[in-house]
Amino acid sequence: MSSHHYIRTLFKKYVSNDCTEQEAIELVDIIQSGANKELIEDLIRQHLQKEESAEGSEYTTDRVFKRLNLEAKPVHILRKKPAFRAWVGAAAAAAIVIVLSIILWNVNPSEKQGLSSVVEQDLPPGGNRATLVLGDGSELVLSDMEVGNIAMQDGSVIKKTADGKLEYLSGSQLKKQRDLNTIKTPKGGQYQVMLPDGSRVWLNAASSLTYPASFGNMDRQVKLEGEAYFEITTRFVGQKKQPFIVETGKQKIEVLGTRFNVNAYDDEAGIKTTLVEGKVKVITENETIILKPNQEFNLRPDGVNTQQVDVEPAIDWKNGDFIFAEENIKSVMRKIARWYNVEVAYNDSSIPGEFISGQISRNRNLSEVLRMLELSGNLRFEMKEGVIQIYHNQ
Repeated sequence: MSSHHYIRTLFKKYVSNDCTEQEAIELVDIIQSGANKELIEDLIRQHLQKEESAEGSEYTTDRVFKRLNLEAKPVHILRKKPAFRAWVGAAAAAAIVIVLSIILWNVNPSEKQGLSSVVEQDLPPGGNRATLVLGDGSELVLSDMEVGNIAMQDGSVIKKTADGKLEYLSGSQLKKQRDLNTIKTPKGGQYQVMLPDGSRVWLNAASSLTYPASFGNMDRQVKLEGEAYFEITTRFVGQKKQPFIVETGKQKIEVLGTRFNVNAYDDEAGIKTTLVEGKVKVITENETIILKPNQEFNLRPDGVNTQQVDVEPAIDWKNGDFIFAEENIKSVMRKIARWYNVEVAYNDSSIPGEFISGQISRNRNLSEVLRMLELSGNLRFEMKEGVIQIYHNQ
């Protein structure tokens, strides 16, 4: 079966409400890849033309949604504790709406009004940008460095790879006082590091990680500010497994070999530790919690909470997506502000009470992300002097 034929089959099943959950996910992936954009647009146009009737030829958002068997608010689902798979249909709708918005943008001038100022001041997505601070205080802007060996610390060779990652080729030097390195990402930046023990860390925007340039046989301990995803290797010292410790200032996370995400931004209400695989011990001032896979520990100023979660929305950024599962608009906009390096202003005191569900690639321009948010409900966005202004639709 040719790829084009398969895409046509998936699309036909989707608009007939006859596709499975997995087929909906496949269609989302195809649309978001952009590789078959022209074919998808042609399929949508053909569908609209086929359904055209006495209603007239004007393309309006509501009519498009209706003809594609979508609700008028396809990515907004009112659910207190949604599971990711429960709203995958809405995510599929959101992805299709992104393509639809491109078509509507070119066909119907009235569709341009809501985001005209955003498009004029459009911003590209963030990328691999970070600064490495060595133990002697010198700073290396990684985007300016050539591929290859860029420094040496504690006997470890520090290397920048061709795909934009930082690797430490561990040395054997042992010292009581180890050189500490810090990698810092700006707003609009992200970076991946392979530590001296082979553990991998993905650092989100506006974050920093401080770690020894060489672990040797000493404790493996790092300090995080902001957000990072960890894949920790199991390591033995003698016959005993050596723990890996992540310190965030208000808590410590002790692990042996596992995958987990830590969100410890200062502007968030709490510190969230989300376990993907393995087992971790979270140590706070007042208690110690053992997390199992698909559990999330939230340390808030007013207390702590451990709950079962779907991990996908927690690690969306690491996988190159924004996934909003009935998420408060202020939380949504903090993520967008960090990735696109913008400020946000709310022009109505009731706006922070809005919730959003939907999915879109983090590789999209800002205007496309805001377009998806507009289509999700009752909000309108404008860009004024580098600030996203948010209004209620009238």
